[in-house]
Amino acid sequence: MNMLKILFVMAILLTFAACGGNNDANVIRIGLTIDESNPVRGEAASRALAQAMEDFLGVPVEPVTDIGYIVGTEAMRAGHLDVLLVSAFNYVHTSSVVDVEIVATVPTRAWSINNSVFIVCASNEEIFTLEDLRGKTMAFVSATSTSGFAFPAYYLLTALGLNPDLIAHDRYFFDTVTFTGGHEANIMGVAMGDFDAAAVGGIFIENMYERGLIDPADFRIIAATQAVPYPSYIVRSELGQELVNNIREFFMQFDSPEYFTENWGGGNSRFLPPDIEGFAYFRSVVETLGLVD
Repeated sequence: MNMLKILFVMAILLTFAACGGNNDANVIRIGLTIDESNPVRGEAASRALAQAMEDFLGVPVEPVTDIGYIVGTEAMRAGHLDVLLVSAFNYVHTSSVVDVEIVATVPTRAWSINNSVFIVCASNEEIFTLEDLRGKTMAFVSATSTSGFAFPAYYLLTALGLNPDLIAHDRYFFDTVTFTGGHEANIMGVAMGDFDAAAVGGIFIENMYERGLIDPADFRIIAATQAVPYPSYIVRSELGQELVNNIREFFMQFDSPEYFTENWGGGNSRFLPPDIEGFAYFRSVVETLGLVD
């Protein structure tokens, strides 16, 4: 973590501390993730989630909006945050520094498989298999992306017997490797010819198609990984098993169409029990890739 991030995290934690911390077991703090494309209604729906949790638990619930993963993890470690939505990668890292339990999963698309896919332009006449990627330009999302790096990199390692320490190096298997920072940037990069191929979460192709940004027929999927665990809510175990169980029960019975419409794109969606086996598998993935200490 560079000095700027350290100072930023310290500032946030001081803000939490100024608000009284969260060592008081009578207050639950939940970090809320807001859909950036719909921030006003998304935040209102998320605050309604926090209020519904308070009503269900009979304990004051304090929402913390627009909190990033790094700050959220540090806040949980310091005892200033109790509930947080994390990706599979974020869960593995957070659980390595904080004792947490996964209590509920958000299926962003109940009808889709949340996996990683390798894409090329449909007009590409050279790349049809993973082996064909040798010597080509490749785009991943980021080194901490679940579906944009960890799962596809592990898939490549197991399928082709590559070295996990060299997979992201130029001139090893790929000619060049780029981390763009975003799934949409990868998809558009392939469409524009910036990269020969890219690894992305399959649901992002569906998202961009529904928004009229791409035509899936312009791309060819040459390989797909197994399902990636959906984002899930974690709770600090220090709250005690009874309270953790009650928070889990809250998520399982929560059925607000407004919340799921504004934040997850579908009023018929509901929280589901977490895929514990999927998260365990993913832990082995990141350990193999050396992405966690």
